[in-house]
Amino acid sequence: MPNMSSIKTAIFALLSAPLWLIAAAGAAQDASGPWELAAARLEERRASLIEFRRDLHRHPEVSGAEERTARRVAEHLRALGIEVRTGIGGHGVVGLVRGIDDSRWVAFRADMDAMRSGAPDPVDFASETSGVRHICGHDVHTTIGIALAEAFAAIRDQLPGSVMLIFQPAEENATGARAMLADGVFADPVPGAIFGYHTAPLEVGTVAVAPVAMMAGRDEVKVTLTGQGDLGAAATAVRSAIEQTGTLKPAQAFAPTTGDFIFAQVGPALAEPKGGLRVRASITTPTATASAQAREEIARRFSELTFANVTIDHTYEDRVIAGVTNTPALVERATRSVESVLGKGTVLPLEAVVPAFSEDFGSFQERVPGVMFFLGVSNTARGWVGMPHSPGYVADEEAISIGARAMARVLIDFLEPLSGSTRED
Repeated sequence: MPNMSSIKTAIFALLSAPLWLIAAAGAAQDASGPWELAAARLEERRASLIEFRRDLHRHPEVSGAEERTARRVAEHLRALGIEVRTGIGGHGVVGLVRGIDDSRWVAFRADMDAMRSGAPDPVDFASETSGVRHICGHDVHTTIGIALAEAFAAIRDQLPGSVMLIFQPAEENATGARAMLADGVFADPVPGAIFGYHTAPLEVGTVAVAPVAMMAGRDEVKVTLTGQGDLGAAATAVRSAIEQTGTLKPAQAFAPTTGDFIFAQVGPALAEPKGGLRVRASITTPTATASAQAREEIARRFSELTFANVTIDHTYEDRVIAGVTNTPALVERATRSVESVLGKGTVLPLEAVVPAFSEDFGSFQERVPGVMFFLGVSNTARGWVGMPHSPGYVADEEAISIGARAMARVLIDFLEPLSGSTRED
């Protein structure tokens, strides 16, 4: 399977012509349909959207502290006349754009939090918050959500259904999606599907998507050792048992991997305040099948450990981080929508998962079907590389317009009734 370098090479070749500009020119010739009207509105707001993104970039906030970001989002949505709900799962914000039919809903999710980074910010609109930066592209995601609000608010009388815009806190510590769900984000209305982006080091003007497993999920193992026997020896055996369950070595964590795998990361044995030792481990797998295999194998190995006067208790929690598992029928349909805007061949198929990267978007996908795309934000000619979590992260801001236009088409096409058939959700 192609690695990231070969994918980049393929992207560069695909971008020998600016296909998204060609598609935009074609759209301008017919400004009668909902998407054409939405695209025109997005073009009108291009400069203000870039400034919105730069404001977020200057004022990044870490997980759970997204107060200013949430306030800016809510204020902008209200100014557009959109129904707004705030304080969902922490600083979460939801905008409800009611179209012609408010019995049919589709959702878009954008995450808002930034990361701790002491590295210099290599852009003119650098972070003004010491030690915190947007180096994962969440400022881009949030701005695309605002762009969609601008577009759909302007065409609500032509919008064939209704759109839920979800602005999620605390993605970086993987607690925000579950917190929003626990707080009733899908209580009423319930969307028929959810879509989202994550920026990626692919050339601007392209996106990538996997038909099913997109990003691995993570389970957690907690082990407690008590008794008067040799706890140190028992802890060493426990750690070894977990490590032997893994099918990947640490050096493979950042390599695209196909098929099922188990990647085990085991922490040191630590003393418990009331006596005894504890061991914690993270188990990364791309599918529920591999997760179940890991659970069973760890339980079996633990059952074979015997140490005099030592009790070994453990818990195994599935999908502490849900990962991303796309719905194949939605991927197929959304790919057609994106390529109708960006051009044929601009959606790159992914068949491998990078074990080290995960996401909690899958918590929403556990409730409703959905698709996440990787949005290209790199610009090789200008030396900009949008590798998430890297100190030199820079995103080409053309990705805002490109991503918003493509996603507007995806959401509108989902809401359009399928002629002569039932909806593929």
